[in-house]
Order: sequence, then C-alpha cells, then structure tokens
Amino acid sequence: MILKNITQAQKFLPSLNLTLENSRFDDFFSRAQEWLVSHIVGSSIEDVLEADVNITDVDIHKELRTKCQRVIAEKAMLDAIPEMDMQLTEAGFAVQDNDDFSPASAQRVDRLLAKMPERIAADVDALVRFLMKTSIGNGAYGHWRSSEQFKYLTEAFMPLCEEYSAYINSDFLLEKKPSVNYDDFYAAIPLMGRELRSVADYYVSRAEIDRLVELYRDNDLLEIHRKAIVSLKDCAVAALRYDMSRARNAAVQAREVMLSDPDSFIAFKASSAFNSPTVNLDGGKLVNML
Repeated sequence: MILKNITQAQKFLPSLNLTLENSRFDDFFSRAQEWLVSHIVGSSIEDVLEADVNITDVDIHKELRTKCQRVIAEKAMLDAIPEMDMQLTEAGFAVQDNDDFSPASAQRVDRLLAKMPERIAADVDALVRFLMKTSIGNGAYGHWRSSEQFKYLTEAFMPLCEEYSAYINSDFLLEKKPSVNYDDFYAAIPLMGRELRSVADYYVSRAEIDRLVELYRDNDLLEIHRKAIVSLKDCAVAALRYDMSRARNAAVQAREVMLSDPDSFIAFKASSAFNSPTVNLDGGKLVNML
C-alpha cells in the first residue's frame, strides 16, 4: 500500500482521530489507492511507490509519495465519513456511541463533506503538475507519459481541474457551475475531446488537433501552437456546455492563428480545411461563412 496506516493518514487529516489498532479504514485506503492509480498515476507509478524503502536509505520518491498519500487519505476520508459512525445491528442501523466525545452536529459534518472534494481536486492538480514537470524528457517519471492515464488527462489540452473550472465559469458561458467536483471534471475530459474534434474539424481539421495533442504531450509546442490551443480549449468547453455559437467562434479564432503561420500547422495546411471554409470575423465574432 502507498498509504499504510492511520498514523500516516493523520499527517494530512488531523481530524482523523482513530487508534492505531483501528482497521476500519483499511478498505477505504485500498479503494482510494485504486481510484488514484486508475485515474491519475497508473500502475508503473504504483509499483515505484509500493517498493519498500530501507529506513537507512534516502527516499528519492518522497515528494511524489507524499502527494499521492495526501490524495489517498482525503479520498478515503470523503468516502468513509457517511458510514464511519453507523453500525448495522439486528434491529437496524444504529449510531456508534463514544463516551469520550460529543457527536458533531450535522451542519459540521456537512461542511466537512462539502470541503473535501475541493481539497481533493486541488491536491490531485498539484500531483498532476508535479508529474507533468518531472516526466519531461528523461525526467524521473518519464514512463508516466506512456500511461493510459496521462493520455486520458491530456485528450483536450486540459489536465487540470482548476483550469477546467476557470473556463466553465468564465463570462462567455451561458450557464456557470461555481463548484467543480473532480469526478465531474474527469468524466468531462473525453467529452471535451469529442466535442472539440466535432466542431473544429470543419475549420482546422481533426488531423491538426490530433497533431497538436501529441506535441502537447511531448512538451514540444511552439508559441504559435500555444496561441491556437487557447482557442481550441475555449471551443472544447463551450461545445461541452452547449454554447455552440461561442464554440464555432473559438474554432475560427484558432483557424486565424493557423492561417497566420500555416507552416507551423502542417496537418491543417495539408487538409481540405485550409482552403475552405471562407469565414469572416468582425470584432472576433463569426459573421459570415461561404
């Protein structure tokens, strides 16, 4: 296990006031690790972190281990809270009694439950940023970039929940969503990729989008590529939120960037989208299409 016991979890969750002998969290830790591995880090990182470290050795994976343990602890806590004080008896469910503590109010428990998803999203983002940084080129965790988890997260140029939240709450969208649950963001990634390719294919070609995704994954983007990607991300989120006018405008803006330097967008230049459609922009808005 990456997170081995209650004592380790308490470093991240001071409110986790359980005795060392308490094993009721073990399954929650196990399931939280499964979630982290399947969603973010992949089995190669799991194998690295599960290898035993001798007490006399320097833990070269300490920073990564800590970030993963933090997420596992928080995810386990979130999943465990609703049932930790409940016991199923012959007479039905009962609340476990403890003479040493007074039961927390429902309001306090609700506030904790509401706060935990925000912590998880922020700490998963911190983990992804760390892996993105340390996996470049011959970085320590370069093998992560060949994982299905990395490919999934980068399908629409937006591997961070924080960035997704900023986009869907920007002024242009018809409907805002102030609080973003990480699971909602994660489920939206392939949908954004699909909607982006569906809308922008007509203007810049799917082949160019796929090429830019690979350049993004390889950390091999030029500044002109990054400029186009800003509009493509705009397109993806707007289409996902059914703001199709905004999505098309964003696709046209990406096209305008590509037309300014077609040699930097070779798949677009080789596609039928390079010569058609003819579009006009007035103040950044799509006003005519021939």
